[in-house]
Amino acid sequence: MITKRNFLATGASMVAAPCAAQTEQQPWTPPGPDIIHIHEDAWGMRNLYPLTVRDEVDKDMAEAVAAAERNRDPSGLGYNGMYAIKPPSLDYAVHGLTLAAVASALTPILPRVRQFNATIYSAMDSAQLDPLGIYEENAWCFGTGPRCFVKIDPKGELAANIWFDVDPDDLEARSLIRKAVLAIDALAPSVIADYYVDFSGPVSDADQLNRYFALLAA
Repeated sequence: MITKRNFLATGASMVAAPCAAQTEQQPWTPPGPDIIHIHEDAWGMRNLYPLTVRDEVDKDMAEAVAAAERNRDPSGLGYNGMYAIKPPSLDYAVHGLTLAAVASALTPILPRVRQFNATIYSAMDSAQLDPLGIYEENAWCFGTGPRCFVKIDPKGELAANIWFDVDPDDLEARSLIRKAVLAIDALAPSVIADYYVDFSGPVSDADQLNRYFALLAA
């Protein structure tokens, strides 16, 4: 039984990241301000997509919500299946959004963190390496920690996929992510797809954006 509502983030977002599973042991240092290390299940759960694919995003969100109900265990304790998130057909690269432009917009809000890891839990707080984990040493990630960051998956010099995480209980984190989301929307009109809170909506719609951040704070 799956003991939490479980989604599997698949497709372009995951594929675009360099899956550099390390095989050589290297000196271990605890995660600090220069490293963002997340659990692999958090990958691609809160996304930004180009507004042009809003219909696809809304459809997938509705399918995810319906799947959660179908997969709910009769006992009410967990779920009996997983839903694979379907990335939309187009990404930001199609719109010519460059990494340089995104970096310029985000750096005044969030510092760039080049070391980005996504692994199983046992590899997060020890010297153990996850053989299937993702260890990026030149990531396009901007944030203050594992619950306040924006991650860009590159395609050459262009930004392909953009996703983020935020601590719903941290007012400062919510404020920083809101500023970051608005900064990206100013470069390329965007839609939020947050599979944790079953929300999809355009960033430019102030009422929708306020509703989203209210959902986070609830």
